Amino acid sequence: MKKFWSIFWKSIGVVFAILFLIVGGYVTYAYVQYHRIPNNVAVKVENPQRQKVELGKSYKMMTFNIGYGSYPPSFSFFMDGGPDVRAYSKQAVKDAINEDIRLIKSEQPDFGNIQEIDWQGDRSQHVDEPQMVQSALSEYTSVLTQNYDSAYLFYPLTDPIGKAKSGILTYSKYQIDSSRRYQLPMETNFNKFFDLDRAFDVNVLPIKDSSKHFVIFNTHLSAFIKDQKIQRQQLTTLFDAMKKYVDAGDYVICGADYNHVLAGKAHPELTWMKEFPTADLTKGMRVVAPTNAPTVRSLDVPYVKSNPKNTFGIIDGFLVSENIKEFSVKTIDNDFKSSDHQPVVMNFELMK
Repeated sequence: MKKFWSIFWKSIGVVFAILFLIVGGYVTYAYVQYHRIPNNVAVKVENPQRQKVELGKSYKMMTFNIGYGSYPPSFSFFMDGGPDVRAYSKQAVKDAINEDIRLIKSEQPDFGNIQEIDWQGDRSQHVDEPQMVQSALSEYTSVLTQNYDSAYLFYPLTDPIGKAKSGILTYSKYQIDSSRRYQLPMETNFNKFFDLDRAFDVNVLPIKDSSKHFVIFNTHLSAFIKDQKIQRQQLTTLFDAMKKYVDAGDYVICGADYNHVLAGKAHPELTWMKEFPTADLTKGMRVVAPTNAPTVRSLDVPYVKSNPKNTFGIIDGFLVSENIKEFSVKTIDNDFKSSDHQPVVMNFELMK
């Protein structure tokens, strides 16, 4: 019996040693693989157009978080408390992206910002979403800016979300002279592995017969970040970047998923539906947001139109400089068919 217990405890010790090596090895791998994409880097402008925007002319812009093609109405995400992790299938992702493309083509915007567009993502079944969108929108120039290139996240343990390359995409029927990517502040503790890297890009468009520029910002601010100080720093960084162009008299629009409420009721109990700090916004900029329908739903439960149990809000929209006149802004309500977000469109004019 003594020999039995000796072997038993040795076996237990070996099992714990193996588990320790596995966990320790994974943590080491995650830290070694973690990296942030460099700050202030040029981004390639694809399929260049030569027509320039003009003062006094009416344009339309769309902003749309496509949820990497993985959030149909039946989907409820594990980070929100639901059971689902990865997209249902490769075909499901393709169907969602094709629906996004249909929405864009039906609106025919002159400019557009997309957030959460994946390529080489386990969570999105390795569908090359930028390739699908750029091929379908062949009449647009486009800029694809990478947010992150994450290590394999072995979380949740029973169905890991895996690796992902993801970013933001801006498209335009008009000439884009340059685009640059800038880092946003992020948490530096272990939480950085769950919210991953964040950035914004600045796209500069020349204006016909003018020394000023039309400047389009695109970004997707953190959703599940726990440190509210970092949330504020992200907004301050974005606002400070806008100030440079506003002070120069340029025309500035930021179309984005702010993960802050732009209009309607805030839900401060959620990390991604706190009130937007309008009072801190860059002088000379204002919020332009829809009120006809929500732009986002919570993913704790599936969406059922007849009996929705989700939390809804308006966290997608535009920040606009005072020299731009908006004529209308609205949510394109399609019952969250292809994403947990719905697109927002704005008609506007660059004032003379």
